[in-house]
Amino acid sequence: MDTFPIPIHRLTRLSDLIFAVAMTLMALTFDSFPSTKMTPQEVTQYLQAQLPDIGVYALTFIIIGFNWTTHLNQFKYYKSTDTIHLWLTLFSLLFVVLMPYANALSNYFDSVFAVQVFYSLTAASIGLFSTAAWIYATQDRRLVTPDPDAQTIRQIRQESYVDPSISLLAIAGALIHPWGWFATFLLIPVIQLVQSQNQQTARSIG
Repeated sequence: MDTFPIPIHRLTRLSDLIFAVAMTLMALTFDSFPSTKMTPQEVTQYLQAQLPDIGVYALTFIIIGFNWTTHLNQFKYYKSTDTIHLWLTLFSLLFVVLMPYANALSNYFDSVFAVQVFYSLTAASIGLFSTAAWIYATQDRRLVTPDPDAQTIRQIRQESYVDPSISLLAIAGALIHPWGWFATFLLIPVIQLVQSQNQQTARSIG
């Protein structure tokens, strides 16, 4: 297989476009408004019925958003790509595109275990392939700039473990209770924010 370095800018543009399209497509998964005129009480009931869908939408947006920030952290150090790294990244992007579909399934088949497993595996696959791409690129620094030191490389790799680990753990949460699945995913922003705070503290001390 050809593994000669390839300019990174085209993969960067494609990745940003796919993340943007995936975030936009999720808004299209909501049900259309009722065609009949509704009383204020019926509108309130309608909005209340939409809350679970809005919750899953927000969750999906957050998951894609945090994967995008990990993606940005990695790509600012890439100097080129090659065939193996390219396909690892493309597989990660494949599952980014699948997230709006997983979101729609979760809205339509609310609290169905099989759907929650599909959603979790889709979310986990984004991070797993992204992590594999980062590990491959940083091995012997084959595709990264001289800028990141060993600690930065290790830190970005550890951050990339969060999303897939929590996504797989959510399957166990779903076995306990359907809402356990949703609650487990809420650990992603909590852990990411804690990591960000710890990094800021370490930089200020350093």
